[in-house]
Amino acid sequence: MSEHTIVLEGIIKSFTKSYSGNLSFMLEDSQNNLHYCFSTKKSSLLNSSDDVIIFGSYTSGNKVRINYIINQTKNSEESLIEASSDWTYYLSLVASIGTTIGFIIALLYLLGVFPVDYGSYWGILGSIYTMIFSIIVVILLLPVMIVFWFLTNAFSKKRRRGTELEVEISKLRQDISSPIKSSIPTSKASTIQVEPEDYGKRPQFCAHCGTEMPFEAKFCPSCGSEQ
Repeated sequence: MSEHTIVLEGIIKSFTKSYSGNLSFMLEDSQNNLHYCFSTKKSSLLNSSDDVIIFGSYTSGNKVRINYIINQTKNSEESLIEASSDWTYYLSLVASIGTTIGFIIALLYLLGVFPVDYGSYWGILGSIYTMIFSIIVVILLLPVMIVFWFLTNAFSKKRRRGTELEVEISKLRQDISSPIKSSIPTSKASTIQVEPEDYGKRPQFCAHCGTEMPFEAKFCPSCGSEQ
């Protein structure tokens, strides 16, 4: 893909002026770096000093295009992905197919593949008229056909890019929200056992004279004091 999704977390410092009235602001991250973030859409869920997480992509001039934003201060989320609507793509596709069919038919008439019999009255004049009309139609339909197919291709790429961004953002959101795992693997942690301590094997010393004696002895064999 031409763009890679990046994640930025920080505080909104100030909103910048946008002549189109769309969303744009300066974001300060944890290292006090400022990032210019913008979108071609409008948003009303953000205020200055809000703590946000942005899923975006870098554009020219190190600017960040916002695709998805999580407002941690207001506990809200919003998608700002630029994706063409299905109806614009399908409308452009139908128009492209229609103009292509018309162009091919006019071209076949021009090449004489579909001969037209005008009778003895029109004769050559009718053939000349058909040729001139076919040339005009071909000339007019050619640029229109190219424009429609160009638009169809652009809408198709935009729809596909929007789907890819949604998948990327979904994976990144799962990574962010997943709990921190234990540093000890479960398979190894389950094998760790604590053996109970056998106090009968530990040496016993007299509390008065310090002489070593059996654990079960109640009196010191050296000084005779009770334990």
